[in-house]
Amino acid sequence: MTTQRRREPEDVAGHRAQRDGDAPGPAGCGVRRPHSPAAEVTAGIARLEGYLLVQRARTEAAEAGTAFARRFAWLGPHEQAEIARAFEREYLSVRRRMLRATVARADELRDEYSRRYTFLRRRLVAAVLGLTAAASVVLAVAARGTG
Repeated sequence: MTTQRRREPEDVAGHRAQRDGDAPGPAGCGVRRPHSPAAEVTAGIARLEGYLLVQRARTEAAEAGTAFARRFAWLGPHEQAEIARAFEREYLSVRRRMLRATVARADELRDEYSRRYTFLRRRLVAAVLGLTAAASVVLAVAARGTG
């Protein structure tokens, strides 16, 4: 007989599930609650969407575990159920790792593109300032030549 401890619900990424009154985002990340009604609605929709995604992932994991366990027809129903639960846990674990890797890569790309954007913006500002200075010099020389 296995004893299962009660765990806080988690999303696929392993973050504690949100409850009413919680700030959006992973638990303990210091996200402040939105103050405007529109921001609260947006945050609520994001929480609902996250909840639905987690439930879909759990359902997929349970269905995949059951389908996998059925392949072992010689096992009894309890053994099949145990295999299905183990498969479900592993399925969700793999999904969490994949999601974390995707999030990490998205963060890397955001940082890379942000650095690139900053570099290009500085280069553009320098070019505009240089062209402005050159145009000022040309106009000053042209004004002295005519006067």
